[in-house]
Amino acid sequence: MALTGSNLIDVTFAIDAWGQAAGGVWPHLALKLDGATIGQATVNSSSLGRYTISTKVAADSAHKLQIVYDNDGLSGGVDRNLFVQAVSVNGTSIAATDPSVTYDRGAVDGKDVVKGQEALYWGGALNVPLPASLFPADDAITAAPAATKSYSVVVNAWGKSAGGVPPHFKLLVDGKAVGDAKVAATSQTAYKFTVDLDPTQAHKVQVQYDNDAVVNGQDRSLYVGSVVVNGHSVASTAAGVTYDRGALDGKDVISGQQGLWWNGTLSVPVTKDMLAGTTTTTPPTPTAPTPTTPAPTAPTATLPKNDHSASAGVSSDRPPLMSDVSTISWGADRGLAPQHLFWESVPDYSNAAHLKETRDVAAGHLSDGVMPLIGLQLWEDTFTESQNGGEFASLGGHKAWVSWVKAHQQYLGRDADGYVLNADSSNPYGWGYVSPLMPLDAKDAPAGWTGGTAHYADWMADKLGRLSALTGTRGYELADFFDGSPHSGVMDFFNSRMIAEFSAKTGIKVAGSTLAQQAADIVDNHPTQWLDYFVDGWAYSWKALDDAIVKNTGKAAWLTTQVSFTPAAMREFAGVDARVIADKMNEKDILFNVQTLERFEMQHKQAPASYEQAMLGIHAARAPDAHFGHMMSSSEDDYWGAVNSLYTGVTGTVREELGWGRLEQTWLQSGWTMIADDQGGVRRAAEQWSRSYHDWGEVKQPWLDMLRDIVPTRPFGPALYYSANAEKAMNALEPDGNAIGNAYLGELLEPITKLHDAGATFGYYVSDAALPSMTKASTPSAWIIPQATYDGHNLFSDAEIAALKAKAPVLIGDEALNYHYPLTFTDKDPDAQITGYGFYDQKDRLIVVASDRVDFNDTAARKAVATHVELQLANGHYTVQDLIHNTTQGFDVVNGVGGFDTTIARWDTGVFAITHDVAA
Repeated sequence: MALTGSNLIDVTFAIDAWGQAAGGVWPHLALKLDGATIGQATVNSSSLGRYTISTKVAADSAHKLQIVYDNDGLSGGVDRNLFVQAVSVNGTSIAATDPSVTYDRGAVDGKDVVKGQEALYWGGALNVPLPASLFPADDAITAAPAATKSYSVVVNAWGKSAGGVPPHFKLLVDGKAVGDAKVAATSQTAYKFTVDLDPTQAHKVQVQYDNDAVVNGQDRSLYVGSVVVNGHSVASTAAGVTYDRGALDGKDVISGQQGLWWNGTLSVPVTKDMLAGTTTTTPPTPTAPTPTTPAPTAPTATLPKNDHSASAGVSSDRPPLMSDVSTISWGADRGLAPQHLFWESVPDYSNAAHLKETRDVAAGHLSDGVMPLIGLQLWEDTFTESQNGGEFASLGGHKAWVSWVKAHQQYLGRDADGYVLNADSSNPYGWGYVSPLMPLDAKDAPAGWTGGTAHYADWMADKLGRLSALTGTRGYELADFFDGSPHSGVMDFFNSRMIAEFSAKTGIKVAGSTLAQQAADIVDNHPTQWLDYFVDGWAYSWKALDDAIVKNTGKAAWLTTQVSFTPAAMREFAGVDARVIADKMNEKDILFNVQTLERFEMQHKQAPASYEQAMLGIHAARAPDAHFGHMMSSSEDDYWGAVNSLYTGVTGTVREELGWGRLEQTWLQSGWTMIADDQGGVRRAAEQWSRSYHDWGEVKQPWLDMLRDIVPTRPFGPALYYSANAEKAMNALEPDGNAIGNAYLGELLEPITKLHDAGATFGYYVSDAALPSMTKASTPSAWIIPQATYDGHNLFSDAEIAALKAKAPVLIGDEALNYHYPLTFTDKDPDAQITGYGFYDQKDRLIVVASDRVDFNDTAARKAVATHVELQLANGHYTVQDLIHNTTQGFDVVNGVGGFDTTIARWDTGVFAITHDVAA
């Protein structure tokens, strides 16, 4: 842009930042405006400071600001890092976590771009778009302030009364009350207000719930679906909306949600753009709200909207990304698990300045509605690398861990032959691993322990609960070695102490005088009881940790753990059963992150996109009281490495097209996967999404927007039925196996994926936990049982099959391939297969998702697929909207059958919304 003196103004940029030095060198940044460097700074303090750079800037124009971190490095095991809290433009502050800010990691080339964040752990650039309104010409700066105008505000709300009194809220604007309402409506109703706002400023419109109570067992609650300001609707679960529980003081802030279970304030950001254009003509004085019931949009067969709230801001209606819910908090997390379990030996935790910064960072996350967490993870070689000059040998926590393990060898796990697991002549301690189930000597119990025999779970919970209080954090992100019993498997993990406790708890007299003899007796005669003992012990360990965090912090805890195997394999191999855990502890405080990318990305196994949907569906359906996230493939190096390795029939841009097609199919088909809950309702399976492991890969924003805007509310077509009874029956036939592939449905869920990939149209999952509460509206058109037998043995009882048949036809295995479903796809391409399913959304539209299946032997010869979509519906005329391409067509249903034609580009996914216009 050519600049002249007449359109240049003086601007001061101020960067609020701090740093972490490495090798005596502090982080360095360059400040760029529209690609040109306008200043540089060395951030030479670990305390928050302000670094200012002034320059002349073109007035009345938008600009692009970049904070480029250009000397990231590692020295002596210490990582140099830059932390940016905010940047100010002539006094207007923009946070690094503002939704408009992005972080281009590594080379600043637009290839690895994530949401803005304070911690720049990699070289790269924070990209900050600056609107023209920040750069007014000098004559505009002195202009008179704009007058306020009157605007319409509508709160779409409903409530649950208690003691005959409905919920009440005050409407606030920027903290000042402008109106109030009693919400007697039990279905979504519009409460209308008129308020004065300055259109030149951003504002906060706040719904303050102020009479929460429980009366005679009835819990009064307020629900807010959305707030509409000047015609712009903002969902209560939208990005940027927060819920400040209790007093409006910023101390207990989570992401926005529909259900306000506590007194508190739902804050909705109102941008200046939302106030542009038409305003209301109503006089400026706030009017009393008038409840107006909107035109009914609920389906004829309604389903209950059940409470499934959590301690963090997850939501099945509008799932957030993981980074919007929780984060590893800088300063609190000091590396691998030994640094956290033995935190008294880590200097940072006794450094007052470091702790202040640590707690300030954690408080900042909480004020943004994000739970600050600490990681908890070990690797197989961590114990070895923590001694004898290893990578971690100089770290205080690791030193203390090694000393503790060597002094407590009696607690180490042993194999079925009695040897310390993974030990050898050079390392008699193996991985140094102690199971949370391990009974401890009284001298090793936590200080002040009065609960009988303490276990290693209690010892860990005490340590970690106190660390949370010290650092201001709220919980832990559990990974390897802490997400379940590690690689030995339950049936090859023994210790004489555990065997004695097992015998005492179960009344089973274990035969043998040596550990090897006792292990053999357990494997041969009591394997399922040993497994139950492990499952209960792991559930207790998480309850103990949750309780310890709440006890020490006085706040709700948040735990996340990764789920890497099928439900059967998680139980039998790792000792983890989400159904049992949700029953034993406060299920609001834990999220199970279903990790479906490892088989494909890390192990390069031929796991199809349908595997990712199936894993999520069966996990969430099997434990409907629990909370589940979904860690899916995304565009990052590991993903493209797997695509290059496994899709060898395509190259270059065609392989890129295929790779993006697989991602789209994964996200759109998994993202709307539904489950039945155990209270007669239906909801989306995932309540949080993660773009690959650390929520940093690329996923197309339009996919996320569409997934959130369309909320599944009831099924259309069949359901995949998962039975924990069948899972246990197969375990009884294969009790001592340690291979994850011999659990029910196998490692890659082939009995499910082969049906889905052959065109069976299901995206609805139901388990035995939900079966007793099924209603007419939640019942599918048919039940699909992917595997009913094993090695000639029935896995289902006659009674369970009869209970299913009483509600809908039962299709077992390949029978599901020959059934005429309410939704079918037909094409004439022998090399293609359209897959997908249908469901009803919150607007009572029938949504159809249709994908051209991505196959491992695909070549560039694949073409677009002409497809006929057949539907069994009530007679009448229907309109179809192609939500991807924004086109519309119509069709008629006669004698209960109709349909429409479309073309699905190769490896593409189509999404169609179908509405009933005229009844025949």
